[in-house]
Amino acid sequence: MPAYRDPDDELVVLFKYQAFPNDAKSLAEGRPIFDDVEVCEIRSGGSKDVKVYNSTDFTRWIDDPLTRQQRKQTYAERFSHQYRQFKSSAAQTKTGTPLDHAPFLSEGRRAELRAQNVYTVEQLADIEGNELKNLGPGGRDMKNAAMEYITETRNSAPNKQMMAELEALKARNAILEEDMQAKKNREPQSDEGEFEGMSAEQLREFIKTNSGQEPIGANNMNRKTLIRLAMNLRQDKVA
Repeated sequence: MPAYRDPDDELVVLFKYQAFPNDAKSLAEGRPIFDDVEVCEIRSGGSKDVKVYNSTDFTRWIDDPLTRQQRKQTYAERFSHQYRQFKSSAAQTKTGTPLDHAPFLSEGRRAELRAQNVYTVEQLADIEGNELKNLGPGGRDMKNAAMEYITETRNSAPNKQMMAELEALKARNAILEEDMQAKKNREPQSDEGEFEGMSAEQLREFIKTNSGQEPIGANNMNRKTLIRLAMNLRQDKVA
């Protein structure tokens, strides 16, 4: 009888931090803010397909040896060996503005900072002591530039929030206008044409002016009859 082999052994599993934009924080601070989220990438042997899950997502039910009851298992628990390796070497930044969004840094400077485990503008602004000295020449200037960038973007945040609200309002108004036009297009059109806004007296005057005489019994005619006479006169005039 062949020995049991865990299907998980056939999987290539990698835990990593993936940056996700935090829209609420970005709007409040006036600059792009990202949150680092632990994710689990799973690849099957011979397949190019990559499945990505949060490390704390539910993956399956297991029997708990302590309670002897079933409980939910996360991806971090399921692939605990790979997860421990990840935690022992991963640099954690949690949240902030990635260096890629810092306009005052060159690509070379960004690479140097990442090599020293500085990944966000906030980390650069907070760096002090020996860590600041380790940045080498220009380290103090980069720190000051990071601090100025944070201050400027935070001060401009209310204006950006107002602009975002205005854009949202414009979008809502555009949708309302489209809905109103669509509703108008669906409504049956009036058969009174150009005479729709005219009173009975105005209709009688129009008929008298265009026919040369007031029609017999015009004062007793209903609106529908007056409209028909007016339309006939208009058609005769056009012809």
